[in-house]
Amino acid sequence: MPIHSNQESELLEELAESANAAECLLCAFDVLEDMLDALLKSIFHKDDYAVKFVVDPLLTNDGPLGEILVRTKLLLGLGVISKEVYDDIEIFVTLKEWVKVQEGKIDFWDKDIVFELNKVNAIQKNMPVDYSPELIEGMSADMQKMFLERHFQKVRSTIVLAVNDIHQQLSRDNALTS
Repeated sequence: MPIHSNQESELLEELAESANAAECLLCAFDVLEDMLDALLKSIFHKDDYAVKFVVDPLLTNDGPLGEILVRTKLLLGLGVISKEVYDDIEIFVTLKEWVKVQEGKIDFWDKDIVFELNKVNAIQKNMPVDYSPELIEGMSADMQKMFLERHFQKVRSTIVLAVNDIHQQLSRDNALTS
C-alpha cells in the first residue's frame, strides 16, 4: 500500500521544478518529512480520536516527535524503516542544515554537496553525481553556464528519483499504511 500524505504530489512537483540547489534540497527535505509524518500517523492510527488527541500532539514541532531525526530513529527502532532509508534521510537532514548555514548560497557543483549526495544510497543505486572543476576548465563563459545548468538539471532529476525511491521503499516495506 502506498503512503499518502496530504501534499505528496504537490511537493514532488515542486521538487522537480525547483529553481536552484538550495530550493531543491529544502524541498527534498520537506517531501521526506511529509512522508515520515504520513507513515507515523498510519502506524499509530487506531481511530480518529487517537490521532487527533494523542498522536498529533506528539508530532507537532514542539512535541517529542517533532524533529525528523527523532521520528526516523523511532521508525528504525520499531523496524518500520531500513537502516539504508534511515541513513538517506539523515543525509538530507544534513544537507538541509548546510543550506541554512550557507544562507541558501550553495550549488550542485560544490564538492561538499556532491560528496553528501553521493552518500545517499538511493543516488548511489540510480545515478551518482559526477562533477569536478576540471570538467569546465578551458570552456568559454557561455559554455560553462550551459554546462552548469545541465548539471543542475541532472542533479535535480537525480534527487527527484532518489526521493521517489525512498518513497517506494517506505511504501513497499510498510503494508501498515491503509
